[in-house]
Order: sequence, then C-alpha cells, then structure tokens
Amino acid sequence: GFKGGFIRPNPYTDKMVDAPIYEPFWAAAEDLDFAIGFHEGAGGGMPQVGIDRFEGRGARHIITHTMEMMLACLAVIWGGVCERHPKLRVAFLESGGGWIAPWLDRMDRHFDDQGFNDSGLKTRPSELFQRNCWISFEPVEGSLRVLADYIGGNKIMWATDYPHPDGFFPGAPDMVRKQLEGTSAATQQQVMAEGAKSFYGLN
Repeated sequence: GFKGGFIRPNPYTDKMVDAPIYEPFWAAAEDLDFAIGFHEGAGGGMPQVGIDRFEGRGARHIITHTMEMMLACLAVIWGGVCERHPKLRVAFLESGGGWIAPWLDRMDRHFDDQGFNDSGLKTRPSELFQRNCWISFEPVEGSLRVLADYIGGNKIMWATDYPHPDGFFPGAPDMVRKQLEGTSAATQQQVMAEGAKSFYGLN
C-alpha cells in the first residue's frame, strides 16, 4: 500500500495545519503509519506568504517555497502536532534545507524563555524535530555537509525534482556525494539512503 502522501504548507481557509480541524487527519496518519510530506506549489489559489512584496517569478519562488515551509514547520512543532502525535512522521520538501538549523535554534530559544513560551510544549522543539521530522536538500546546497553534522544525516533526504525543468537530473546522486565530500561513510549512507528509508518506513 501507499507509504506516504503530501499536503501543501499553506493555510487552507485561513487555518494553519495545527488547527483543531486537522486533528483527525494527523491522528489517522499516525495510526496508519503514513508519512506526510509538505510540498509548496503555485496553483490551487491558496494564499502564499510574501508574494505581495515582489513581482518577479524568481523572487516569489524563492520566498514561498522556503517561507511557507518554515511556517508549516513552526505549526507542526511549536503548534504541538508532533508532541500530540509522537509516532507521526512529517517532512519538509523542495524548500531547501539550510534554514532548518536557525529555525530550530530560534524555537528552542523561545521555548527556554518563559516570557516567550506560549506553546504549551513539554518537549524542546529540536527534540521534537529529531523524533518526528525530516527535511530534504537540493543537490547543490553548500550547507548540506554542515547540516548533516548538525541535525544528523538520518534526518536528511535529497531531491531531483524530476521531471521539472529546474530539477537536478541526470546526475543528482553525484551532486549530493560531492557536497558530502569529507564526511564519514556512515553519514554519506544516511543522507543518500537511510533518511528516506526511515521517513517512508522502508527499513
């Protein structure tokens, strides 16, 4: 059967994915051991953050694919979805991966500061990420090696974006290996294969 599916990170009818209306969805995904990936897109008439500030397609693509994913990440972690569903697996896809380190640091900083911590969480955000979350990198990202050390290669997947014209094919695996030069064989195996296998429950 199916191992996973994807949803958009954007707010639907003005509700983020941590809203109560989504609880049956998250509960079902957890019960069915069904991985959920977030993937941004341009269609569907859904609201997209920041597009009112720029006119160019390139600028809007830079903004929406990354920032919508950051907001979805905030919703599932800070909004309590991961804490409420400890066996849930979620991934942040086709948005680059370098943003995840400062984003987790920022959530942890606010979690530790009781003046800002209105989350109701009992677990630090970075720990929830380690338990529930994965992130994909593009094969040309220079921060991949650093992030593999920071969040762990087993939390990383990579993408070709096939068959889109801006994708990385053929040759994406070699591009990833080049970014990982100097890392251990174990880290390379985690990034190249084990992260995706664990996210989709293929172990």
